[in-house]
Amino acid sequence: MKISRFFTLRASAIALAAMLALASLCAPLGGATASTTTLDPSLPAVKIGAAGPYTGDVAKIGLDGLNAIRMAVEEANAVGGIHGRRIEIVEADDAADPSKAILVAEKLAMDRNVLGVVGPMNSATAQAALPTYQRAGLPIISQSATYPPLTEMNYKVMHRICPRDDSQGPASARFIVEELKASHVYIIDDKTTYGQGLSDQVEAALKKAGVRTTRGQITMEDRDFAPILTRVRAANPDLLYLGLANPAQAAALIKQAAGLGMKLPLMGGDGLKEKDQLITGSAGLAEGMYVTSIGKDIREVPEAQEFIVKFEARYGALSVFGGQSYEAANILIDAMRRASDDPMKLTRANVMAALAATSNYQGILGFPISFDSRGDVVGARIYVYQVKDNDFVAVADYLAEVER
Repeated sequence: MKISRFFTLRASAIALAAMLALASLCAPLGGATASTTTLDPSLPAVKIGAAGPYTGDVAKIGLDGLNAIRMAVEEANAVGGIHGRRIEIVEADDAADPSKAILVAEKLAMDRNVLGVVGPMNSATAQAALPTYQRAGLPIISQSATYPPLTEMNYKVMHRICPRDDSQGPASARFIVEELKASHVYIIDDKTTYGQGLSDQVEAALKKAGVRTTRGQITMEDRDFAPILTRVRAANPDLLYLGLANPAQAAALIKQAAGLGMKLPLMGGDGLKEKDQLITGSAGLAEGMYVTSIGKDIREVPEAQEFIVKFEARYGALSVFGGQSYEAANILIDAMRRASDDPMKLTRANVMAALAATSNYQGILGFPISFDSRGDVVGARIYVYQVKDNDFVAVADYLAEVER
């Protein structure tokens, strides 16, 4: 009897240790706090939408963002979800197409169990979908939609953890003027809300600083860049600025420029900071190029290292907005936990109020996240990176300020 009791107790202790170790491995990596509990199968699931470009030209960035959202939700469910309610993701592919983004928003709005949305990722899709989300009272948190008017149109549902183009553009211009000493900049945009909008901000700030600018446009569907590159060569600028949303397209343009014998400094916005598509895709010809980033590279943030290891072990190399997607999902989950202590009294309205009240959220981006009255992130910085030895190396940073 004593021997049997000894082995029974020992087995129980081993099982308990294994359970604790598993809980530790599954614990959330971000700043969301929740007492470890268990999911209650008798309670209905609570849903969050994940709206982004999961097919199409920028699907690589979108799918990495979706996988990061999946990780955040899995980790949250491992510690009890939302007060015992399992979290489910409603994946909604907008293909970076504004017309599809409206259909996505309508789909998510009609599901009353969807209490918040991570995304849309693109400025154009966010702009198209916002009226639908506003009518439904469905709060959204975008990881990467930077177009300034998105938080200037009194859409109370809108929140974003990325700085706006009217802080990124002036920061880019400041670097061009102070560090690169350019006196003539040729700007190419892709006619998208993001690409054209960011380019407008860069151009305005450059002109204000007395820098001459020349402007040209392509479309996201273009693959032959000889006509625009011929005009760039004739203009003989000191620097070529690429306001493009697709890093693979930028890489193709850079290769065609090299094929024409063109050698001039290059710079672009945050959408181009994608190692596989820009650096590898250009076959090394992007070496020396500058890109801005709407936040510090999370590889440089100590709090992000565990997330990166887990993500890349499961999904491969992390792309530009993976960390922001994980952060946005965790902030939304944290808001849901704060919205009500009663799991059955969660509503879109109280989740939206809790999301807006987010203050000093400590996650993996390297700075505490709060929102101002418009839903814009507070305290972010704009970073400038240069392509060196097939990687991005930080060379400057500026406070993400907006003139109002």
